[in-house]
Parts: sequence; structure tokens; C-alpha cells
Amino acid sequence: MTLRPLMLLATVAALAILAAVWVSRSRAPDASALSPGPLAPGLAQTLDQVTQVRIVGAGDATLVTLDRNERGWGVAERGGYRADTEKLRALLQAIAAARRVEAKTAVAERHAQLGVEDVRAAEARGARVDVVQPSRTWSWVIGDNLVRGTGTYVRDAAQAQSWLINANIAVEKSPANWLDRALIDIGANRIAAIEVVPAQGPAFSLRRNDDDPASDFAFVSLPKGREPAEGYRREALAGVLSGLTFEDGFAAEQHPVPEKVQVTRFALDDGRELEIRSWPHEGHTLAAITQHLDADAEVPDGDAPAADAAALVADFQHAHAGWVYRLPAYKASNLGKPLEDYLQPVK
Repeated sequence: MTLRPLMLLATVAALAILAAVWVSRSRAPDASALSPGPLAPGLAQTLDQVTQVRIVGAGDATLVTLDRNERGWGVAERGGYRADTEKLRALLQAIAAARRVEAKTAVAERHAQLGVEDVRAAEARGARVDVVQPSRTWSWVIGDNLVRGTGTYVRDAAQAQSWLINANIAVEKSPANWLDRALIDIGANRIAAIEVVPAQGPAFSLRRNDDDPASDFAFVSLPKGREPAEGYRREALAGVLSGLTFEDGFAAEQHPVPEKVQVTRFALDDGRELEIRSWPHEGHTLAAITQHLDADAEVPDGDAPAADAAALVADFQHAHAGWVYRLPAYKASNLGKPLEDYLQPVK
């Protein structure tokens, strides 16, 4: 063989080797991802650039989508209802602060032992968390927490290597658990009157009566020959608005208000009236809640309802109009008692 063909073969071989090295390096993980160190280098400094967080579970199903919008953060699976930003902030800060402290298995067949298997598997236990920024998307499979001590098994979704990190991270997989569940927090001392119109049975009304030692609320009228039962029952009804939260929320189109509902109206001492329309649904109680301003209401100083009350009404309606809520069972129970439950037994 002459010199020229030999040189040509050598050149081809060298190019092949260079190409192989380039492909190998292009597919190789970042060396920093294969050694102890920050789980998400640079995320802590760019948290304000996060525009979306996705939580993906078994079967590659997107369970929760948290989107940043002009009003803050919303839960896409609940019609964009406002998200619990404190919970979201805690998750992102925990990921940003976490450090890889101990390398675990890089064998895919063993990932399930740590809960970090590919979430495309139908039986995957962990959850993939995608943190989206305009310039990149971070993705980790968050697995089991240590049974004893502090630590969570995680894996960069693009890498085989799994890690133990120095933090406990639990990922909520239900959209309901990402909602801002605060509804109303109005103490019974702010309530001037209550009117209850059940879907079935007689209506009744209560008015504040600070002179009654048995209860702060007295019946406007009672059936002939009947006496009120213990005052705490009326107090429980008046306490419904104190620290009222919800378990899940839905756009009103999903659960239209039926014709036959209980209507409970709370007249407040600042001229506002809050109305709760509630009804049973699949073993729970759903409710639509509205506020309006009663221009004829008597307020303590004798003046017309204050301007700040009107602002509170506007804010409430903006946040809650068009939504239906699943109420906690204990609040629903106090709200839904019939008149008979507030009366002494017939003698």
C-alpha cells in the first residue's frame, strides 16, 4: 500500500475517534451533577424567574400545574384558582437550598427501591417536579424520605444517578392541597343577625342579644309552646364564619347551584351581608358564598355603612364570585342544623 492511502486511512480513523469523543462528551452528564454539592446550582438566585411548577406522577400523568399570572399563582387543575403561595415558596426554597450528600444507585432497576423510578411507570411512587424558567427547565424525581433522620432520595430526571439530599421534601400530589384555602374569618362578635332558610323545613332567625346570659343570640320568634335549647348550639352557628376554610374549590360551571338549597344569611355590624347557599353532594357539603352591602343596615355609630365595608365586599366578590367550595364537615354540620336541633324536646 502506498503512502497516500495510508495517510487517508489514518485521517479517517482520527476523524472517527474525534467524532466518538464528541458524541460521548455531548451525552455525558455535567460532572458537577455526579458529585456532592447543591441539588440545583443557581436556582436560589433565580427563584423570581420561575413561571411554572409541574408535578407529574405515575403513568406520566400531570397532577398539578402551578402557573404564575398577573394576580400571582394559580392552580390550573382548579380553573386557575389562587394557589397557596407559602406552600409553593417553601417547596422551591427547600429544593434551592438542598445539597446532594451521598450518591446512591445509578442502576435503573433499583430506582424503585428509593421511590425515584421513572414516573412513566404505572406504579411509580415518587413525583417528578418540573421547575420552569424562560431559559431552562429543572426536573427532579422526588422519592422517599428517610425513615429515621433527615433526608430525601432524589434523582435528576435526565440522569441515572440517584442521591440522598440533606432535606425532607414531600410533594403534594393533589390539586386541592395547593389551593389557598382561606375563605372568611369573621368572629361571632361581629354578627348582628342570622337568617336560615333550609331547603326543607321551617326557616328561623336569630338576633344578637347581649343581655341574654344563655347565649349572645336569641330567636326572633319560636314555634308556639317551644323553648330554645342550650345556647352553645346557637353560638356554634354564629361561629361558622370564624376561621372558615374549604377542602376543595371548583368553578361554578362544574357544580351549578341547584334550585333547592339552604340559604344562610349573616348580617354583620358594618352593614355587610354574607350569604351562603349550601347543598349536599356525594357525601360532602358544597357552598357558594357571596357578599353585598345593605345600605339600610344599622351600624353601631348610626351612620351609613362605611366605605371600607364596600371595599371589603368588592374584594370578596372579586376573589370568590363564580366559585363553589367543599366545606369542612364540622363547619357544614353547624351550618346545616334544622330548627328542631335548636329547641328543647316537646314535653
